Amino acid sequence: MNPYAAPEAELPAPPAPPAASATGALHVMIALSLLVVSWSLAVGLSSILLGALGFVGAVVVAVLGLIKSTGALGASAFLGLRLGVKGTCLALFGLVGNGLLLLRGAGLTLLATFGFSRGRQLRRFGRVMLPRLEQDGRWTAVRLSPEISAPERAGVAAQWRENGRTEHASVAAFARLTLDLMGLGAPPALIAASNRDALDEIRHTELCYSLARSLDGQAVSPAAFPEAARAKTLPKNRTLALATLAVDSLVDGALHEGVSARVIAKLAKRCEDPAIRAVLKEIAADEGRHAAHGWDVVEWCLAEGGAPVASALEGALRTLPGEVHGDLPRDAEDGSWERFGIHGRALEAAELAKTRADLVARVRAMIQGTRAAA
Repeated sequence: MNPYAAPEAELPAPPAPPAASATGALHVMIALSLLVVSWSLAVGLSSILLGALGFVGAVVVAVLGLIKSTGALGASAFLGLRLGVKGTCLALFGLVGNGLLLLRGAGLTLLATFGFSRGRQLRRFGRVMLPRLEQDGRWTAVRLSPEISAPERAGVAAQWRENGRTEHASVAAFARLTLDLMGLGAPPALIAASNRDALDEIRHTELCYSLARSLDGQAVSPAAFPEAARAKTLPKNRTLALATLAVDSLVDGALHEGVSARVIAKLAKRCEDPAIRAVLKEIAADEGRHAAHGWDVVEWCLAEGGAPVASALEGALRTLPGEVHGDLPRDAEDGSWERFGIHGRALEAAELAKTRADLVARVRAMIQGTRAAA
């Protein structure tokens, strides 16, 4: 060191960079607020279009936030922030990726929860796809002998046929799940469970249509279901595919199957007819197992995909509805048909609240565990 050298001039500290994360976070919060408000209005007004428009608006706001965040990160680099080009790019990609996956999870949940559905279903733009009905006895071969008084027989039979439509569509939904799991390289146990669940749904379909026929004498079955062959597939990107499958299984498997299992188990206790009670007990046991399989798929996707899948699940929790309303005959809404195995509004709401509370707590713990291990 030269003691006679002139002292080095101290460089002024660079100005503080713009707050990229705060800018992005603000827009993401606004976007999520739009999602929640649009979902609430859509449910209240029974308008899928309104919910879709709200979702588009939320995406626009989120993209604006990401653009501003990008500009802020770029400014940080030019102002001398010691991240370097690589660090800046990694921070940018992380911010954009997590924000988009959070919104993806929120959007998928929004579209899948416009109404209560009996288990795993196929959807197109949020609308559940169900088969048409035709005069045919192929799905009515199970012999049942329920005893219901004449005034309610026709209405109860019609509702059991409607239940059968959802059970029939679930066969296709589990077939789609099997293909998705195989495409992602899932373990044999998950694939085997998906196939067993599809076989259960075939049995449920036969029970529903056979019960309906035993009530009103009409040999009616599901018609051809070409929509099943055109069901959506997962994104080609593996991370996006895992995130999508995780959210789908959370909503349709853990939530919808879980609520169905709880509702049907309660109906089995309240039903007055022995033949219908036996049908309810069988379906309830199967639906509970399907819900457990849904959780298995969520956990596997999270283990495979890590933080990005956790972000999608977090987005799902942000838009998970507090209440939904399935289609019910007016005469069944007050619970008076529960003695025939058809639930009312109060039972639906109560079991949804319990299932939702358990689901939120469990998913939050899973997300925290994943992020702590990262």
